[in-house]
Amino acid sequence: MLADEDFHIFYHAPALIVIVGAAHGPWVVEDCALAAENLMLAAYAEGLGSGWIGFAQGYLNTNDGKSLLGLAAESVPVAPVIVGYPKAIPPAVPRKEPVIRWIG
Repeated sequence: MLADEDFHIFYHAPALIVIVGAAHGPWVVEDCALAAENLMLAAYAEGLGSGWIGFAQGYLNTNDGKSLLGLAAESVPVAPVIVGYPKAIPPAVPRKEPVIRWIG
């Protein structure tokens, strides 16, 4: 896919926000994922579209990727999120009723 000139990993979005942990730690990935979720919900509330580009995570976690972003070697890039105005609003996805089991 990356060899295809017509493929653009970030879908020509006008903004890329990469949420990065300063260093490895027991909850760095979870903390960054929660920050990404909050970012994406806030973008939606403002009429923007967003998407987590997981395909880019592998590269951004390499020395070359970190260098491109100007990050320290101990940094942990977790969530590359594109943000922009959507061309269209996708229809709602049908959801199944959740199964809730109370323990106790």
